[in-house]
Amino acid sequence: MTDQNTQAKSLFHYVIRLNKEDSAFFYFQFEANEGLCFYSTLPFNPHDQFRDIDLKGDLRLKEQVDHVLNKCAEKFPLTFLVNEQLSFE
Repeated sequence: MTDQNTQAKSLFHYVIRLNKEDSAFFYFQFEANEGLCFYSTLPFNPHDQFRDIDLKGDLRLKEQVDHVLNKCAEKFPLTFLVNEQLSFE
């Protein structure tokens, strides 16, 4: 199996925590970069001052997603709660 085939059967998976007030900018960046990954906000309590965001995407796009995340991290703190690779057959 080639490395490209392995990548085609793999996803990156992040869960990122950020401050509630930074979430609108974060969502805007991923809307502007449509198609890089799937993301959703995990359940939260209305008074929580943070948001946890689940991101999954094709491993071949991970470098581009990491670039967007690094640019966001220059503006506000991001905490990676999950950083893994998911494989499937």
